[in-house]
Amino acid sequence: MEIPVIRNVLEANEKLSARLKEHFARHGILTLNLISSPGAGKTSLLERTLADLSPEFRMAVIETDNDAQRVAATGAQAVQINTEGGCHLDSNLVMEALGALDLSEIDILFIENVGNLVCPVEFDCGEDAKIALLSL
Repeated sequence: MEIPVIRNVLEANEKLSARLKEHFARHGILTLNLISSPGAGKTSLLERTLADLSPEFRMAVIETDNDAQRVAATGAQAVQINTEGGCHLDSNLVMEALGALDLSEIDILFIENVGNLVCPVEFDCGEDAKIALLSL
């Protein structure tokens, strides 16, 4: 028996993700989406990365936790998204966050996704690459 698939449930996200990719490319922004299990150290890694790379690159972070102040203390632009219990970021939430950032002042944009290794993998947010942080 063949069951027809009527519509891809991720279709709207994929269309918006493609627009985000084009938008980032036009601005020359490298966009990296950090994913990990809860408490693996995404924010700690970001703090160190932002401090080490700040002499060479202008960076910003879209943050999903209450760690935006930690990120902003490094001098990077930071914006926090409240996912209201959602298990991942999607392209729509990233698009909303961009309104709070000066894209002309960014070389690298980090998206610190929700601490969950299942849902964030499925949703493209216009990033150039996903970075999975594993804690052992």
